[in-house]
Amino acid sequence: MFFKNKSYFIYPFLLLSLYIFPGATSGTEDEPVKVLVDRTLSRFNALHYPESELSKIRKCEIQLSEDGFLRYRKTYINGKQEYYSFNLSRFVSMDYYGSITSGELSINTEEDDVIVQTFNDRNGNVDSMATYFRLPVHGIAAEDLNSIQADLLEMKKHFQL
Repeated sequence: MFFKNKSYFIYPFLLLSLYIFPGATSGTEDEPVKVLVDRTLSRFNALHYPESELSKIRKCEIQLSEDGFLRYRKTYINGKQEYYSFNLSRFVSMDYYGSITSGELSINTEEDDVIVQTFNDRNGNVDSMATYFRLPVHGIAAEDLNSIQADLLEMKKHFQL
């Protein structure tokens, strides 16, 4: 019976807890983005196959961060590197050129939003911008194309906020 009206004690505590523990109230909002990122990245890695350049490439990396950046790096045997990066908030569409067995996925942006860089190139290092980049793929079905594009469009909505 120390407090006759317990609301004087409870309300300040609730307000204070919102300021002290801000992450405790918003834990589930980022989970769908993480699921989309993980699913799309695993699809890219499973379908990616640089068949035409396989004898020249040492390593390829595809990264999709939770803050919305898609990064693609190719490292050639001679040391040359090609790097492509853009934010998914600038994603517009996706096209596919090829057959079921192999082809290229063209990821298009609104304007010159794709960062293109080369390192250790004999012709000189390049630092430019582009409206798309192409990812060589193999064994892709129409369902894969539709689901990848749907996931990219969904992630675009999240990252534009």
